[in-house]
Amino acid sequence: MKERLWTRDFILLGWVNLLMFGSFFFLLPTLPLYVTEELGGRENQVGLIIGVFAIAAIIARPWTGMLLDQWGRRKLMLVSLVLFVFATAGYFGAVTLILLLILRLVHGAIFGMASTASGTVAADLVPASRRGEGLGYFGTFIILAMVAGPSVGLKLADFGYGYLFAGSLTTALLGLVLALFIRYPGNSGTGRVDFRISPNQWKQLIDKGSIPFAASLVGLAVIFGGITSFISLYAAELGDPGLAGGYFFVYALALVLARVVAGRVHDRWGPDTVVYPGLVFYAVGLIFLGLAEGMFLFYTAAAFIGLGYGSIQPSVQAIIIQQAPENRRGAATATFFMALDLGIGAGSFLLGFVSQWLGYRGMYLFCLLFALLSATQYWRARKGSLREERGGGLQRTGS
Repeated sequence: MKERLWTRDFILLGWVNLLMFGSFFFLLPTLPLYVTEELGGRENQVGLIIGVFAIAAIIARPWTGMLLDQWGRRKLMLVSLVLFVFATAGYFGAVTLILLLILRLVHGAIFGMASTASGTVAADLVPASRRGEGLGYFGTFIILAMVAGPSVGLKLADFGYGYLFAGSLTTALLGLVLALFIRYPGNSGTGRVDFRISPNQWKQLIDKGSIPFAASLVGLAVIFGGITSFISLYAAELGDPGLAGGYFFVYALALVLARVVAGRVHDRWGPDTVVYPGLVFYAVGLIFLGLAEGMFLFYTAAAFIGLGYGSIQPSVQAIIIQQAPENRRGAATATFFMALDLGIGAGSFLLGFVSQWLGYRGMYLFCLLFALLSATQYWRARKGSLREERGGGLQRTGS
């Protein structure tokens, strides 16, 4: 008999994540337009504004992973969501590029805290026997935010950026309210909190055993950084800025479909049956995106990339969580998200220069190189993991 997955707390946590990421996705396709239209920024500045958010999240996630294991899930989750609400309110005052850059640093760090906390709580709530399926469903709540968030954000921006920021703030606040009603399981903390980090404590911030698989996502995250930073500007170049909202809608629907199916396939037949086909879909999608002349190939690219990434990401996350001992899941989750943030931040910034060199079409075709690098790293990580399994079991022991 299967262990129960859809508990009250799992559903509530899913809604919290949907609202938190919904607030985030309101801003994702609109901030590049805000920077260029309202603040007079250039393409490389767009990349910096988007990328610095992810870099700040990288800085915050290791401490968050450690504090989750020290302070406990509930306290850190609620504190990070309160700070997230305040940071979202700050966009009303971000009226210059410098102010917006500073706010993005702060907002990114807080988002890193909140998303690491929610991901760790999800891992605690999901039964071990259904972890691939459960994390796939949990990720679907994020994808639902992606379905509506960009389109709603672009529509609100049509009325004015004040309406956009108000919508983002209201959504974040609703997420905080729902989080108050979750019963948080798992690690309740050691009771001792120490913010000081000595050189000998760095190993507590990052889960070393999670690095090989986390690294396999960096290349795909670089590509995602380029897509999120410039897809709105690419759509405008094609003659229809509204294509950007449709891109995220199609992409998100494909992600939902992939996650629902891939999670079950992962649990039954293993991750390779999901990840390798996902990489092929991802590469085909990039080719379509680079060749797009209008709506058809633009949205077809979104579907292929969504099917690919929706298969790959939850499977790799499940491997990372499954291999980590319970008292290191916070650090393992932080390591996983740090890899994504590193790639997104680097991609947003560096691909801005590539787009100036090759144009948007050439940039997305150039991204095939990063997909190949991710595929190679996954193969290497999987090879090492199978060797360890044969040598003495899947899950590492804590220390």
